[in-house]
Amino acid sequence: MKNNAKGLIGVVAGAAVLGALMMFKRKDGQTVGNYLLDCTKDFGNNLGTYANKLKDRLMPDVKGPNGEPVYADMYDRNFYEDDNGERTYLDQV
Repeated sequence: MKNNAKGLIGVVAGAAVLGALMMFKRKDGQTVGNYLLDCTKDFGNNLGTYANKLKDRLMPDVKGPNGEPVYADMYDRNFYEDDNGERTYLDQV
C-alpha cells in the first residue's frame, strides 16, 4: 500500500513540474507549451512533404495525367483527384 501511495505522489509531483514547465516563458516571450505545439505542427507538415518526396523517389512513374499526386484507397486502388475534386481511378496494369 505504501508503494502505491509513493507512486501516486510521484505521478502528481511529475505532473505539477510538467505543468509548471509548460507555462514557463522563453526568452522570446512564448511559453514552452506553445513552442512545443508549434514544433509538432511543423513536424506534421514536414512529414507529409517528406512522404511525398519518398514516394516520388521510390515510384517516379506514378503520377496523374497532368502530374497530379496519386493516392491509394483502402482497397489499394490508385486514384488522383481531378479539377472538380472527384476521384479518378487509374487502370491496374
